[in-house]
Amino acid sequence: MDEIQTLNPKAIGRPGRWALYLRIKTEKDKQHVRFAYPDNALNIPWEFVAIMWDWDMWMRLPEVRKGRECVVPDISRTYHFGASGLNMNSYFHDVYFKKHSFNTQPLVELINVDSIKRDNYEQLIVGMIKRGTILDHSKSPCEENFIPEKKGKIMIMFIKMDDPKDFVTWLQVAKCFKIWDLDARGYHKSMWRMHMMESEMLVIGVPNSEYAKYKPSNITPIYLESHKDKRKLR
Repeated sequence: MDEIQTLNPKAIGRPGRWALYLRIKTEKDKQHVRFAYPDNALNIPWEFVAIMWDWDMWMRLPEVRKGRECVVPDISRTYHFGASGLNMNSYFHDVYFKKHSFNTQPLVELINVDSIKRDNYEQLIVGMIKRGTILDHSKSPCEENFIPEKKGKIMIMFIKMDDPKDFVTWLQVAKCFKIWDLDARGYHKSMWRMHMMESEMLVIGVPNSEYAKYKPSNITPIYLESHKDKRKLR
């Protein structure tokens, strides 16, 4: 509750704000929270959760969100403790949830709270794109050396994304990066922001993302076929 009380004046009850997530990043015995604006992440009161079935999937629907967004810090928002149940089995739990980091300390220090304001966040992202290093797009993101081991850098990657629901390449990229690859989540304006190899990384969907205009003309967006499409061609 300390985090929520700190954020309350700036993050709760604002028009266009869909929800608030608190995710914690540990750094040299200090707890920090930083924020992002994914289009389809959300959180709702537990009283409402109790009466919904698959409420999170329903709440992520565009027609339900109506353009609203959620504030999400860096570290994964949840940890799935149940290894078996209606929607879970031990294999799935081990593959997708067992290694998730999550905060265990009640007190944290919030940093850059003003960056969660919409205009400030947009300036932050554009600044990152302009300062960032564009990765070698002639390589496959599945190659081990695709992401260079350079700590503290900003890395930029452009992928093919023709429309808001075109996640074909993204899901394959997610599989290469060994992150959630069952559906598309955590994106903001068709852009994914994450930490890779101790650096920040932006994956921008082209041409659908508003940030696609920052792609240099000599860069071809990476396109990866889904395994289903590959099987159809055989």
